[in-house]
Amino acid sequence: MLLAVSAAVLTLAAPTPRFAVYDLQADLAAASHNEFGDLRVWKQRAALAARAPGATLVHCAAGCRFGDGWLAFAKPPALVANDVAAAKAHRVRGPYWAVTLRMTPRGEGVWTAFARLAAERRARRGLPDVLVVVVNGAVLAQPYADQIGSKGTLTVGGLTRSAAAVLVAAA
Repeated sequence: MLLAVSAAVLTLAAPTPRFAVYDLQADLAAASHNEFGDLRVWKQRAALAARAPGATLVHCAAGCRFGDGWLAFAKPPALVANDVAAAKAHRVRGPYWAVTLRMTPRGEGVWTAFARLAAERRARRGLPDVLVVVVNGAVLAQPYADQIGSKGTLTVGGLTRSAAAVLVAAA
């Protein structure tokens, strides 16, 4: 019986794309906020799925600055793999790597609109939005919106060599 209930709850969650970029301030589901409006990471995926039906659930693991657990996003991702034409990893300095993603024409338009909204929110609040880069259902990077943008390309930095390789393969 418990297995059947767990399976039913898991099917309520939206499928996770292999590559996605979310805006933490704008896209997070209400269930991923605590009573004060701060970020809430759930330890149990099934419990979060029950509180956020239809949301996309992503896992925060060891490299996630939000803590180990699960987040729910109520809105669709700003960017997905179909918005990326090419991805290339390059060493930045020492053990740090970055991945430059070249956008398709559609992806470039989506990113331009997304970046404009993020810039407006920064101007109002004085702080940049935090982006969540998801690969295969797990948070891979959490850059600030003003750290990764440029026309036609995105550069996600601060990655390990292996994380960069995973991002290139997914994008």
